[in-house]
Amino acid sequence: MEIAIRKATRLEYRPPKQKHLQTLINLTYHKPALIDEILVALGRRGRENSWIIIYKVLIIVHTLIRQGNGDQTLSRLQKHADILSIHRLKEKASAYASIRNLHAYHDYLVDRLAAFGECDMDYIKTSSKEHTGRLRQLAVAQGLLRETTIVQRQIGFCLSCKFQMDIGDNAINFNAQRLVVEDLLALFQVVNEAVVNILEHYFTMSQMDAKLALEIYKRFAQQTQETMEYLDNARKIQHELGISIPTVNHAPLSLASALEEYLNDDGYEDRRQSYIHEKQQQKTRASTMGEGSFS
Repeated sequence: MEIAIRKATRLEYRPPKQKHLQTLINLTYHKPALIDEILVALGRRGRENSWIIIYKVLIIVHTLIRQGNGDQTLSRLQKHADILSIHRLKEKASAYASIRNLHAYHDYLVDRLAAFGECDMDYIKTSSKEHTGRLRQLAVAQGLLRETTIVQRQIGFCLSCKFQMDIGDNAINFNAQRLVVEDLLALFQVVNEAVVNILEHYFTMSQMDAKLALEIYKRFAQQTQETMEYLDNARKIQHELGISIPTVNHAPLSLASALEEYLNDDGYEDRRQSYIHEKQQQKTRASTMGEGSFS
């Protein structure tokens, strides 16, 4: 473990080698009790006065979250959050862009850890495991709006990682950018499903919930445009990133005016109750027809 960490964080302009990362990834699955030791050892390396080593420590932590035993890593990381600290980082003129990238990357990882604590789950990992995600089915009363807002906050931090390249070898920057792009794709899938769910229940929400839902929808429309632009720029360097970036689909973006008009209607509550009553009648008729088909 110690050897893998030391070799993965060598003071050189190259990202951590996959064989060293794989050693650590395997340990998170086969010996999860060692995750604390791995994080503590990474924390020691992160105290080195070198932006390269600090950058690599963040990349390793991110990789363990993505490819390793992610929930266990995030859970243990909450106890060792200082590992993500970059307060010892010093500016260096020859690596100005990389250090700016590192700051934004750090902020994103800190928020990802915070989001895990707030939701008690990692939406990025679950989006790749489940055909239909949690937010596609979660009820408003169970926290749909709150958790969607948290996912949108994560997307905002992803989009803030506007990687710029220094003159020379940028392999470390490309490594971090690839991880962020992969996270962004997963988060966008999650929030897209959440918005579809929100739209399906918008007309039955209380006016207070509908107001928050409208804010979420407007933010979704804005972030969708920003995400499309972000991914378009990333596609230009797909070869360097080592990934193929797909075209993403999304919920309709042109409903804000209609939703806002409904929200501001003086007869909002009457229309809401009428809509709920109509939905209940439809459900009753469907149930009756279903029973009749078996009689």
